[in-house]
Order: sequence, then structure tokens, then C-alpha cells
Amino acid sequence: MFMLIQNENKRKMHILLTVYLLVTLVASIYVLKNDIKDVLNQTNSKNIILLIISLLDIFFTIMLFKWKKWALYGLGMTTFIIFIYNLTEGFGFLISLLGLFGFVIICALFLLKKDGKSGYQNLE
Repeated sequence: MFMLIQNENKRKMHILLTVYLLVTLVASIYVLKNDIKDVLNQTNSKNIILLIISLLDIFFTIMLFKWKKWALYGLGMTTFIIFIYNLTEGFGFLISLLGLFGFVIICALFLLKKDGKSGYQNLE
């Protein structure tokens, strides 16, 4: 699948970014599985919102493989929403702050260059 996207767009993604996005995608699917179980066991607005955010995370991650800049911003927004959610649920500031590091890593990996262009420059 990735090779089709890469050949189709003629842009090359740094291998570290590719691996990290794939790991993020797998982790998001795992979280989605748990969120679906939570909604089925107890349907409330909190569980439904977490399910929607998990779906958006998966969507945005897939769109990053298609070089969509808005997907990076969308992923940043969902990360910030989860940060606020963690604070309101009483996880504490430092624990909530740890949740932001995944997005920071993605941003840093988009700055790596492949064939003279950073991943961020390839986003459209």
C-alpha cells in the first residue's frame, strides 16, 4: 500500500517517518478497538467522543501518507483535545504532557530530509 502511494505522488518519505507513522497507525487501531468496547459496554458522551477522536486519528494518519498538510494540523488538534481531556480527568499536568510527545515526534520527523526536501515541504 505504501509503495503505491509513494510512487503515485513521486515524493519520498523518510524511512523513520514512515515507520513511526505505521506504528502510530497500529497503536491508533488498538486504541480504537478498546474505545469500541467501551462504547458497547457503557454508552455515554465521554466514550463516544473518545471513539470519534480515535477514528479521526486514524483518518489523519492515513492522510499524512497522502501528503495532506491539513492532516498534520488535524492530528495536532486531536492531540491537544486529548491533552485537555487528560487534564480534566485528573491525570495531572506531567502525565497529560506526555501525550503531546507523539505529535512532537511526528513534527520532528517531518523535518527530516529525503532527496533534499523535508517531509513538511512535501505536504500539500
